[in-house]
Amino acid sequence: MNATNLALLNLAFLDAIFICILLASFGAVASVKRAAYAVMKRNFVGYFSNPTGYVFLCIFVFLTSVAAFWPDEFFNQNLATLDQLNQWFPLIMLVFIPAITMSIWAEERRAGTDELLLTLPADDFDIVIGKYMSALLIFTASLLFSQISTFITLTILTEGGLDTGLLFATYLGYWFVGATMIAIGMVASFLTGNLTVGFVLGALFNAPLAFASLVGSLLPNEEVSLLGWDVNLAKLIQSSGIASPFDDFGRGVVSLSSIVYFTLVAALALYTCMVLIGRRHWTGGKDGNTMAYHYLLRIMALFAVAVSSIVLFRTKDLVRQDLTEQKVSSLSPATLDLIRNLDDRRTIKIDAFVGKDIPELYAKTRYELINLLKEFQAEAAANGRRIEVNLYEDIDLFSDDAALAETSFKITPVERSLRENGTTENRKILLGAAFRAGLQTVVVPIFEYGIPVEYELVRSISTVAQAKRKRIGIVKTDAQLMGGVTMMGPQPTRLPKDPIVTELEKQYEVEEVLLDAPVTPGIYDALIAVQPSTLAPEQFQRLIDAVEAGIPTAIFEDPLPYGRSYITPSAAPKVQRSMFGQGQPMPKGDIRNLWVALGMTSKGRAGQNYYENDIVWQDYNPYEDLKTNADAFWSFIDEAEPGAEPGKALSDQSMITSGMRQVLALYAGSVSADDESDLIHTPLLTTGQASGTVTFQKFVQAQSARNPQEALRSLMVESYDPEQTIAMTIEGDDSDANTEPSGEDAPSDPSNPIKAVYVADIDFMLPVFLQIRAGPEDAIRMQVQNVTFLLNSIDWLTGETDFIEVRKHVPTFASLKLIDEVKVEANKRSREGRDEFEKSKQEAIRDAEEARDVELTELRKRVDELEQKGREGVIDQQEYQAVVQEFSMKQSKLANDLKNKREALEQDAAKNIKDVEREAERKVKEIQTWVKVYATTLPCFPPILIGIAVFASRRLRERENISSSRLK
Repeated sequence: MNATNLALLNLAFLDAIFICILLASFGAVASVKRAAYAVMKRNFVGYFSNPTGYVFLCIFVFLTSVAAFWPDEFFNQNLATLDQLNQWFPLIMLVFIPAITMSIWAEERRAGTDELLLTLPADDFDIVIGKYMSALLIFTASLLFSQISTFITLTILTEGGLDTGLLFATYLGYWFVGATMIAIGMVASFLTGNLTVGFVLGALFNAPLAFASLVGSLLPNEEVSLLGWDVNLAKLIQSSGIASPFDDFGRGVVSLSSIVYFTLVAALALYTCMVLIGRRHWTGGKDGNTMAYHYLLRIMALFAVAVSSIVLFRTKDLVRQDLTEQKVSSLSPATLDLIRNLDDRRTIKIDAFVGKDIPELYAKTRYELINLLKEFQAEAAANGRRIEVNLYEDIDLFSDDAALAETSFKITPVERSLRENGTTENRKILLGAAFRAGLQTVVVPIFEYGIPVEYELVRSISTVAQAKRKRIGIVKTDAQLMGGVTMMGPQPTRLPKDPIVTELEKQYEVEEVLLDAPVTPGIYDALIAVQPSTLAPEQFQRLIDAVEAGIPTAIFEDPLPYGRSYITPSAAPKVQRSMFGQGQPMPKGDIRNLWVALGMTSKGRAGQNYYENDIVWQDYNPYEDLKTNADAFWSFIDEAEPGAEPGKALSDQSMITSGMRQVLALYAGSVSADDESDLIHTPLLTTGQASGTVTFQKFVQAQSARNPQEALRSLMVESYDPEQTIAMTIEGDDSDANTEPSGEDAPSDPSNPIKAVYVADIDFMLPVFLQIRAGPEDAIRMQVQNVTFLLNSIDWLTGETDFIEVRKHVPTFASLKLIDEVKVEANKRSREGRDEFEKSKQEAIRDAEEARDVELTELRKRVDELEQKGREGVIDQQEYQAVVQEFSMKQSKLANDLKNKREALEQDAAKNIKDVEREAERKVKEIQTWVKVYATTLPCFPPILIGIAVFASRRLRERENISSSRLK
C-alpha cells in the first residue's frame, strides 16, 4: 500500500469516527425528540434541494482553497500545514455562517410558516435544536467538501506524506468554530424577519469573536488596574475570541479547554434562542417586563458560569491529545518530567520574539518554537508550575516589540546568508527568547535551524530554574579550549575560547584545570581532557589519578590532529616551538599509562616516550559533492552504510549514541578493550566493513609521495581490517589493573568506580561542526551529529541524562516534496550551469594567455638574440632599442587585451549564470502558479456539477405533470 492510500485510509477512519459520534448524538436527540428530527430533516433537505445551497457551498470551498494555497507564505514556509487558512478562516466564516443562519427563522417569518411551525406538538427546545442540527449538518457537509479538496492538494504536494492527524484536528477545530458561530448566528435570525438584516446581524454578532485576536495591535500589551486587579486588557480580549481556543486544533492538539469553550459559548447562544422563541408566551402580558428581566438574569448567570468554567479549564487543561502523526505538537516524556519536577515556588518567565517574513530555512524552527512554547505553558498550568510565556509573533524589525527585545534582552535580528529564489542574499532573522527566574537569566539570541528547539528550551528553563549548576573542569593542554597563546608560525597567535566551551557554558559552570596539584573528587562533576598526551609527565599522572579516583572524565586523544595543526599528535614527539623555529624535544605524557588505567589498547607501535597510533580509514562517503575534498581518512560513521549491522556503527547499547544517525571522524585512531581488564567497555562509534588502519609512518611517507592519493590507496588495500572502534565508554572498578598511587599526588579515594568516555579523535569538536549544526544548509546538506555526540557524552558523565532524551526528540514535519524536488532539480541545473560557464571562462582565458605567449615568443626570441650579440660585443644599439620597445609595447597591449577579455568573459559568465538562476527560479514559480490555479479552481467543480444535477432534476419533476401545450 503506497503512502497516498494509507493517508486516505487514515483520514477516512478519523472522519468516520467523528461522523459516527455526530450521527449517534443527533440520533439520540431524534429518538427522544421526534419533532426536532422532523425540523432538522426539513431544513437540511430544503437547503440541498435548492441550487442556491450549492452556490454557497462552491463559494465556501473556493474561499478556503484560496486562503490555504494562494498566499506566497504557504510555499515560503514549505510545510504541509493550513496556517494560512487558519488566519483567514474566521473572516470566511463571517460570510458563510450568516448565509446559513439568516434563513433559519427569518425565512419562516417571511414565508409565514412560523405560526404553522409553532403549532406543532413540540416545545421550544425541539424547534431550536432541530434547526441548529440542520444548520450544523449543512456546515459539516461543506467542511467535508473542503477537507477532501485540501487533502487531494496536500497529498499531491507532499507525495503522500501529509500529516492526516494534523489535517483532521484542524478541520475538527473548524467544525467547533462553525458550531459556535452558527448558534450565535441563529440569535440574529430569531431577531428579524428580513433575510438581509439577518445576514448583517449574524456577521455583526460573530465579528467580536472573530476579530478579538487583532486587538493586540490597538491596545498596549501591558497590565492596567481594573477594579483593583492588575489585568492585561489586550490579552484578556484576545483570549476571549475564537482564535485562542482554536489555536490548539490548528496545531493538531485536541484539548478539553478548547472543547469546553466552544461548547459553552454555543450552549449560551442556543439558550438565548430559546428565550427569544419563547417570548411569545409572556410578551405583552402584565408580567412581561418582569419575565424579560428574569430571563435576562438567567442569561447573565449562564454567561458567568460559562466564563468561570472556561477560565477554570484553561488554567487546568487536564486532557490534551496530540493527533499529529509525528507528535510535533507535544513534549517528550523527559521534558514533561522536567516540568513536573520544577520548583513551583519560582516563576519562570519566557519572552519569545518571532519576526515577520521568516525565511524558508527557518520556517520549521519557527513553527516548532511556537508550538512548544504553547505546550510548555499548557503543561505547566496543568501541573501547577509557574511558567509564564510572552510570545511576540510576526514582529516588524523596527516595531516596539523589536525595540523591547533589544533594550531588555539584547535580542537583535541576526543576519544570515541564505540562498533563496535562485540567489544568495543576506537576511535578518528575529527568532530569539529570554528566560528569567529570580536573578538568573539565559538569552538565546537565535534558535538555529539545526538545533532541536525543544532541547534549547528545556536547557534554558532548567538552567534558570536551578540555584546551582553542575561544574565541568577543562584540563589545560596544548589544545587550550579556554583560549590562550600558541606558536603557530613565526609570531605568537592568540586562540579564542573554543565554541564548544561556549556551548557547554549554557548548561554548566565551566572552569579551567591546570593539574599543578591533585584534583580532589567532588569538586568537579566531570573533567574534559583534549590531547592529554601533551601534558607534562607530572600533570599527566595527576589526570590518571583523577580518573582512577572515579572523577567522570571525557578524553579526546588524536594520533593526527587535522584541524588543529598546532597540537602535537599522540603519534609524534612534542617539540618546543618558538619564533626562531623548533627547539629541543619536550617530555610529554605516555598515553599508554592512561590506557592501562582504562583497561584498553590501541593499534600502533611504540616510540621513544610516545606511541605511534595507527590511523583509521573507511572507504565510504555519503556525500557526492564532498568526494573531491574528502579522502578515505574522513570516517563517516553511519548506520546507512551498505552492509552495516543495525545498531553497531552508532551503538544502540549506550544512550549516548542510541538514536543517532551519523558522525564524522577525521584521521582518527582505533581503540579496543584489553582482554584482561575487568572494566566494562561499550563501543560507541565503529567503522563499517570497508575500513582498516594505516601506520603513522607509512601515512606520513605516503603524504610525501609524488601522488599521495595513489600511495594511500595502495596502503588501504594492504591494511584492510573492518569494524574499527573510534570511541567507547569505560565503567567499573579495575583495581588490580590500576597503578599504585604514591606521594602527595595520590587520589583521596581510589575505590570509586571509573567512569570515562574515550574518543580517539579531537577533530570531533572543530568549530565547523557547530556551524554545520547551526548555520544554513548548503548544497551538501551534511547531517553529521558530532556536537550532539559530544554533548551527550558530557551529560552522560555528569548524570544529566534527561537532556540526552530531549535531544533525541526531533520531530519530523511534512514538507512540500513536490516543490522540493523542483527546487532541487532547479538548483542542480543552476550549479551545473555555473560550473559549465566557469569552466568555459577559464578555458577561454587559458586560450587567450596561450595566444599571447605565442605572439610574444617571436619578439622574445629576437630580444634574446640581440642580447646575446651584445654580450659578444656585436650589436646595433638602435635596432636593440627598437626591438625592446616593440616588445614592451606588444606585451603591454596584449596584457591590456587579455585584461579586457578576462573582464568581458567574467561579465558574460556572470550574465549567463544569472540567466540560469533566473530560469531555475522561473521553473519553481511556474509550478507554484499551477498549484495555485488547480488548488483553487478544481474543488469548485464537484459542488457546481451537483448543483446543476439537482437543478435539472428539480426542473424535470416540475414538468412531469404539465401538458405539452402549456410548456410552449
